[in-house]
This record gives sequence, structure tokens and C-alpha cells, in this order.
Amino acid sequence: MKKIAALFIIILFLFNLFGYRIVVGYMQQRASEQLTSRIDNNLYNEAQLIEFKVPFYVPYLNNWSNYQRYDGEVEVKGVLYTCVKRKVINDTLYLLCLPNTKKMHLETVKNNLFQISNGLVQNSNARKPSNSQSSISFKNIQGEYDDYSFKINTNSISKKIIEFKLIKCLGNLLSTPHSSPEQPPELVLS
Repeated sequence: MKKIAALFIIILFLFNLFGYRIVVGYMQQRASEQLTSRIDNNLYNEAQLIEFKVPFYVPYLNNWSNYQRYDGEVEVKGVLYTCVKRKVINDTLYLLCLPNTKKMHLETVKNNLFQISNGLVQNSNARKPSNSQSSISFKNIQGEYDDYSFKINTNSISKKIIEFKLIKCLGNLLSTPHSSPEQPPELVLS
């Protein structure tokens, strides 16, 4: 009986540590696959499509007369969208996207589970410790790196200004000779 209880506690501990991430990640993947299959079968409402305009400076690129099917995800102001179609006209990329509500709901569930499992939820009736340094929480131990995602920076900063400042900085560094006040030591003791 003790072995079964110990095994149950270990399984519960491992689920609290990272198991819920695996389960919620699997559910998010399934939700994305279901939405993608609905999009592939044209089972979506055209009125729900949201258009995003992204500056897209590529020389010698021809304009596209029609939208093309496109798979991808975009996050704008905390809302996750699944891309349906794209089109390039002049120097602008037009993306038609659907909001991925199921995946966003699962993301909030994952964040709530993280807060609960790490004790980050504050109970209004619970007393707070007198010493604020007595409790330490490690947020996001496992990491959230996703090498398949990317972000598009749509700032209107000109590349020429950045290049000019970089050249100006490098020019100052390279043109000024620097002399060392003394020779480095022969032996460093550690």
C-alpha cells in the first residue's frame, strides 16, 4: 500500500512539474490541426477573416492578383490568429487570418495551471509572510522556446538610419588609435 501511495505521489509531482504542459501542448496541437483542416476544407465564415497589413520591402517582387493559401500563426496584441490566405501588393503583405480561440483558451488554462502549481495565486484570506525574501518562486523553469515561431517587427524605423549610425560608430572606433597604459601581466594567479 505504501508503494502505491508513493508511486501516486511521484506521478502527481511529475504532472505538476511538467506533465500538464505536455497535455495542454498536445491539446493545443490538436486544436490547431482541427482549425487547419477546417480551413483546408473551406469550412469557415469569410466574414470572420481579419486582414493584417505588414510592410514588406522586397525589390523586384511582382504583385499577386489573388490571395494564396497560407499556413502560419500570428500573435497580435496577445491574440493568436491562424493565417488563411496571403497576398503581396506593392510593398505590403496582406494576411487574412482567423482568431484561434481554442488555442488561446488552452493557453490561458496552461497559464492558470502554472500559477496554481507554483503557488503564484494569491488567496485574499491567506496571510502573507513577514519576510518578503523567505519565499522564492522560479517562473518558467522548463522554458517556452519554440523554434518554429517567428515575430515580424513592424516598426517604422528606417534601416538607413540604423546603418548610418552603425557605420558612424564603427568609423569612430576604427579611426582612433588606442594605446594600452601598460603591458598585460605575465602570469595571472587565481
